[in-house]
Amino acid sequence: MPFLTNPPLSLYLHMPWCERKCPYCDFNSHQADHFDEAAYISALIEDLLQELPLIWGRQVTSIFIGGGTPSLFSAEAIQQLMSELRACLNFNPAIEVSMECNPGSADESRFQGYREAGINRLSIGVQSFADSKLQALGRIHDRQQALSAFAKARRAGFDNINLDLMYG
Repeated sequence: MPFLTNPPLSLYLHMPWCERKCPYCDFNSHQADHFDEAAYISALIEDLLQELPLIWGRQVTSIFIGGGTPSLFSAEAIQQLMSELRACLNFNPAIEVSMECNPGSADESRFQGYREAGINRLSIGVQSFADSKLQALGRIHDRQQALSAFAKARRAGFDNINLDLMYG
């Protein structure tokens, strides 16, 4: 049976670079020795533009910017990305725009820039609050940096924050 109206859309954008590749990670991600963030943002938008005819008239209700570590991108690059997305997509007024970040590279001023760009939810990859577990996982942060990342996100104005934790 066909839909009577087009269903809403969610968009996932993948930023494949990390400060260091975690040994357990099987996502398409690479150590960020160097990457051209402007070229990557342009490529994402070009790819989206090619798909637009397939989604005309449909509203985007959520965006998730994952990785890798999207928070390696500058606030200016995320502002450019969000501006381009707003120009070509129909955003729901209550859209949730999430972005992953790593506690080991959390920066309050960058968080503020992301918030100003339209990111309204941070997903902080804490994984564990046990330093021994974090070392075993190959993470670049410790417990204190995880707690600090949360505090920085709150000070930057985020009230919608999730913490990724591993269990079992």
